[in-house]
Amino acid sequence: MRALHFQRVVGSGAFGSVYLCDLVADKGFRRQVAVKVLQRDHPNAQMFMSRVRDEARLLGLLQDDHILKVLEIVAVDGRDAVVMEFVEGLDLAALIEAKHRPPARALAELGGAMAGALHRAHTAVHPATGVPLNVIHRDVKPANVMVTSRGGVKLLDFGVARARFEARESFTGHFVLGTLNYMAPEYIVTGDVSPAADVYGLALVLWEAAIGEVFGQPRLKPDQHLPRQEAQLARVTGEYAPMVPLLRRMLAWDPKLRPGTMEIEQELVALADSTRGSGLRAWCGTVVPDLLAKRAKGVDEGGLVGRQVQLADGEPEPSMPSLPRPVDAVVAEPPNTLAALGRTNDGPARRVPVLAAPAYPAAASTAPVIDPASEISEATPSPRFAVPRSEAPEAKRSSAPSPRRELPVAPPPEAAPRRKPRPRGASTAVLVVQGLVVGGGIGFLLVLLLVIGFLLRRYV
Repeated sequence: MRALHFQRVVGSGAFGSVYLCDLVADKGFRRQVAVKVLQRDHPNAQMFMSRVRDEARLLGLLQDDHILKVLEIVAVDGRDAVVMEFVEGLDLAALIEAKHRPPARALAELGGAMAGALHRAHTAVHPATGVPLNVIHRDVKPANVMVTSRGGVKLLDFGVARARFEARESFTGHFVLGTLNYMAPEYIVTGDVSPAADVYGLALVLWEAAIGEVFGQPRLKPDQHLPRQEAQLARVTGEYAPMVPLLRRMLAWDPKLRPGTMEIEQELVALADSTRGSGLRAWCGTVVPDLLAKRAKGVDEGGLVGRQVQLADGEPEPSMPSLPRPVDAVVAEPPNTLAALGRTNDGPARRVPVLAAPAYPAAASTAPVIDPASEISEATPSPRFAVPRSEAPEAKRSSAPSPRRELPVAPPPEAAPRRKPRPRGASTAVLVVQGLVVGGGIGFLLVLLLVIGFLLRRYV
C-alpha cells in the first residue's frame, strides 16, 4: 500500500498547486516527490489533463538527467495529480529578473546542458519499439529552465512538445504553439517545426541570460531579421564575446544553416573549459539559496498540507468524460503544466497560438497563412482566422431504408420549333449552278479579249 504525506506547498498557479510530499510504500520505502494537484472543477480541466498525461508519458519515455522525470499519474481526493521528482530550484527567468546574470563560464555550462537535453529529446526512440519519437520542445525559454543550488539543470514543460507516440491523447494539429518572443521566424510564417526551432529558442535564452533583457519579437522578413540580429549580437561584449559566432549561426534565418544540438553542446563545453571565472555550480550556490529563502509561500487551496492520502494502483480515469473535439481551438495554452515546481505563480498563459495554414481536404477552403510582411504584437496577440477540422468519427449510416417521398416534377419547357433541314441534293445543285455561272463569265471574258486582239492586229 502506498501513500502520499503532504508536507508543504512549493508553488501555486491558475490550474493547481505543487506540493512537496513523502511517498511512502511497503517495507519502509520513502522518498521525496513533487505532486501537482489540479484544481477541482476547473473549466479547462479535461483539456489540461490530456496535455498533462501526454507530457507525463513523453517524459517517461525520454529519461534524461537534464529533463524533469515524471513518476506516475494518480488521483488525490478525486482530483487528477502528477507525481514528479522533487527539484528544489528556480527557473532562469526568475534569476534574470532578479538581475543575476551568470558568468560566461557558467552560462556556457548551462547552455551545454540544455543543448545536450534537447539533442537527446530530438533523437529519442521508443524503448520498446525503437521507433523515433520525433520530439521537439517548441517552447524553449528561460522560464522553462530550472537550476538548483548545486548547479543542476532541468529542462521543463514539454506540455506543447510535438512528439509521436501511440498513447497520445491531445491533438495540436497545425497550430503554432509556444511563446511569441522565443519562436523561430519560419515556425510563425509556415507552421513547420523542426529541431532548428529549438536551436533558435536556445540562442535567445543564452542571449537573454548574458544581456539581462528579452531579445524581442521575431522579424518575419529576411531583410528585417538580419539587421536586427546583428544589432542585438553587437551588444554581447566582454567575457561573453567568444559566444557571438555560435549565437550568430544559431540565429540564422535559414533553419538549415543552424548547427545541430550535438554540435552546440560540444562547442559550449569546449568554450566553458577555455573560459576563466566561476562555473555553474559555484554561481548557483551563491544566488539560488538566497532567492529560494525569499520566495513567497504558495497557497494550499486543496487543504492537503499535513494530510496522508492513500494511492490506488494504476492510472486514474479522467475526471471528466473524454469527448471527441475539433482541432485545438484558438485559446491560450495552459501555463507550465509540469513546470511550476519552484514558482509561486504560473502566471497568465503567455503562449500565443498563432494560426498557420492547416492541412485540409482539397475541396475545403484553406485558412490564410500569416503574412510575412506583417509584424505580430504580443500586447494584442489576437489569433488569425481558424477553420476547425473535426476529429469526431464519421457518423454511422442506418441500415434501414429511408421512406420514399414523391417529389413533384416540373414539366420540361416546350421545345422551340426546329428548322427543317435542307435536302443534300438541293445544296449540291446550287453549287453546280454557281460553278457554271462563274465558269461561263470567265470564258466570255477570254473570248472577248481574243476578238479585240484580232481586230486590233488587222486594222491597226
